[in-house]
Amino acid sequence: MKMRFLLMIIFAFLLILSACNGDEEAPADSGEETDEADGTDGTAEETSDESEESPDADEEPAISADELIDSAQEEWGETDSYELNQVYMIEGDEMSESIRTITTHSDQNELKVEINRDDATVTHYIVDDSYHIYSGHEMEQQPEAPDIGGTTYGDLISQLDPYRSGEAAGTDEGYTLTVQIEDMEDAENLLTDEMSGLLQAAEDISGEINLTFDEEYRYTGGEMTAVLVSGGEEIDLSSSMTIEDVNNIPVIEKPNGM
Repeated sequence: MKMRFLLMIIFAFLLILSACNGDEEAPADSGEETDEADGTDGTAEETSDESEESPDADEEPAISADELIDSAQEEWGETDSYELNQVYMIEGDEMSESIRTITTHSDQNELKVEINRDDATVTHYIVDDSYHIYSGHEMEQQPEAPDIGGTTYGDLISQLDPYRSGEAAGTDEGYTLTVQIEDMEDAENLLTDEMSGLLQAAEDISGEINLTFDEEYRYTGGEMTAVLVSGGEEIDLSSSMTIEDVNNIPVIEKPNGM
């Protein structure tokens, strides 16, 4: 496994708020006004209909993709720690691949990446400039530790810039950002080096990316679905992820021997 795969896999899904104010209440004195002038009954009915069609006053105000990303970067751009759970699926006529990763970054600039592939789990630890791989109940120290610069939560947030063209919307939990995959460049930003090889012979690709944020503009995860056409064959690509414990991991738990 290439070292670059270890570092890029946590960014494989990086890509990676529309509501209006309204008031449903009808005017309190509409009955008295109706008695004073002809035709006001119709006006009152129209006003009531318009009010019923208006969004709830409690809904989040409209926000653009630029404003959403700017707010996330401003609020969380200096944050280090998080845990990211991610699942990749690749399915075609002659292939089926599933990979799950759990990436943990601590406030002490420690990185742990657990990769489950083909029912085998390999865990990478990069701590204090030392690099260990835990597999098959054995810990093996590596001769050189890769540079883990660019893997903090703030770095995840900075990777959202290419998706400012997306459509933002408000939800009960916060916000969503939806981006359409329209060309190869869009997709290449989402895939690891190993997986992006699929795109080199691709004829076409299309799909959609949905990212989620909470009410405090904290980036909390998302999902991607895409269909790639290569050699006349359709290959389904999908990924889903959740980001938890943001700014809440002082250190990474390490196995004995480290």
